[in-house]
Amino acid sequence: MLPNPAPLMVAEQFGTLASLYPGRIDLGLGRAPGTDGLTTQALRRTLNSGPNQFPQDMIELKHYLSSASPAQQGVAAIPRQGTEVPLFFLGSSLFGAQLAAILGLLFAFAAHFAPDAMMRAINLSRSEFEPFDQLSAP
Repeated sequence: MLPNPAPLMVAEQFGTLASLYPGRIDLGLGRAPGTDGLTTQALRRTLNSGPNQFPQDMIELKHYLSSASPAQQGVAAIPRQGTEVPLFFLGSSLFGAQLAAILGLLFAFAAHFAPDAMMRAINLSRSEFEPFDQLSAP
């Protein structure tokens, strides 16, 4: 659940795992906090951090895991270069489907939360898909 830790921490942790176990690590990301309110508050980086910050956190995480040079980003996740950690987005809304498509991510729909929206979400994620370095088609 990306709203809880900082994107840099996630990139470093998964970059380390991918370095230890090449080709065996992927990263599934969700927007929900995944816990009760008290624990959510304790996990937040700042009081302003939260699910509404999720699109920016996803973009930040993608940059940390990309092969762009640290000089272009300002901060580098170590290790990350060459780890090629596949990113998956787990969503249960049309917003999630659209965000995954715009960011060029693999998309898994949580149909048990919103079964009536599943086909619309899948179609939306396919129709609005933007290729990214990891994925050229939905």
